[in-house]
Amino acid sequence: MRLQDGQPMRQSGGTALLRRLASSLGFIGLLAGCLASLFFLYGGPSWQAASETEASSLSAAELGELIGTPHYTQSDQAQAPTSIPAALAAVFRVPLTNPLGMLTAQFPATTQTASPNGASESSLLSSLSTWETHSNKIALGWLPLESPSASIQTMADNPGINVVSPEWMTLWSADGNVETHVEPEVVRYAHQHHIQVWAMFDNQFSASLTHAVLSSSAARAHAVQLVTNAVRDGQLDGVNVDFENLESSDQAAFTSFVAQLHQALAPLGAKLSVDITPDIVPLEDDAAYFHAGLASVCDDIVVMAYDEHWAGDTTPGPVADVPWVTRAVDDLLDTGVPADQLILGIPSYTRFWHVYPDGSVTSEAVADSAVSGILASHHASSTWNNELGLYYARYAKPEGYEEVWYAGPQTWSRKLNLVNQEGLGGVAVWSLSLSNANTWSTVVNALRQSLS
Repeated sequence: MRLQDGQPMRQSGGTALLRRLASSLGFIGLLAGCLASLFFLYGGPSWQAASETEASSLSAAELGELIGTPHYTQSDQAQAPTSIPAALAAVFRVPLTNPLGMLTAQFPATTQTASPNGASESSLLSSLSTWETHSNKIALGWLPLESPSASIQTMADNPGINVVSPEWMTLWSADGNVETHVEPEVVRYAHQHHIQVWAMFDNQFSASLTHAVLSSSAARAHAVQLVTNAVRDGQLDGVNVDFENLESSDQAAFTSFVAQLHQALAPLGAKLSVDITPDIVPLEDDAAYFHAGLASVCDDIVVMAYDEHWAGDTTPGPVADVPWVTRAVDDLLDTGVPADQLILGIPSYTRFWHVYPDGSVTSEAVADSAVSGILASHHASSTWNNELGLYYARYAKPEGYEEVWYAGPQTWSRKLNLVNQEGLGGVAVWSLSLSNANTWSTVVNALRQSLS
């Protein structure tokens, strides 16, 4: 099977793993047993119905973790499958609900006291040439819409980045108009420094606007044409689609729109990536993002593995603890996203939570680089929570107290180990303007481990 751009479809994680198992004599027995179980369980015309029933049963179960509380002790290691079908899904990294069939139909806590230690910028610079030359991992940084000089300075401050995604395209109106803001100076600087530019294409976080465009073939075609023109005229290397807050009923239309955009960009040699939020309902993707479908009609899937607890939450907790991130990655692999197409989105910010005497909470997002200064101003000490893979601090305020869960070098290393161990395509940092030398050096050095 071939994609619309004429390039061979990348093997799914399941196919690649199957070949590795088959090439090892020690796994032949396991392989035969798994295939026999699959035939027994799903053979004949009842295969899809049985698989959907099993997936529905699994996803209906309560997960039970109290994320972000003292009682949350889930490990970041994969849990044992609870049934033979689930075991097959875990081994072969494929969803139980036959993504190929769906595509055919759709498209004809223990803590210890510790203090964070960042890697030095000089150690980063001395290792960059090897990483840039040999690593095939994507190291993407999102850039806010700012002046060309500010964007160029941000790239200069984060050596080792090989893709930037500036906020240059916005879905503007129901007729498919797209507002574009490409900065030639930024593109020129990026290309001079071997950095690709994938312009971010957002939907203003508007479900109603997106629904109106997706519901009209004329509006979809108009949007695709405007984006394609901007890529060609601006000499861009790709587009990063960041459509969020979508209606579940628009799943099929969104997947079709991505396929249409991919087909238009492919002749230009431009990459298409799609950002998706973790839903972490085991073996299910019935919300707006059809995991296997999207992976089959774009080049890369970026999982935005952050906002585990966000501004509107009434319960304080981490932005992205390691077990939650691990589970988000596993879910996408299990529902049909090939490992080498999956890019792990990681935050370079955290939230300080103010808990008032009446139990109400407010929060403020803070760049990782500012955390130590805030804690020092309150004479607050931190503890390392090994289960969550984060530091934790709490200190009194005139009204109640404030608390924060934040990342350190061990956090970054564990997340980047996940990228290397699972064979993921790379990382994306939200956002590059919030990063600093210590954070970025840890990311680059962890990515370089894949070379050894």
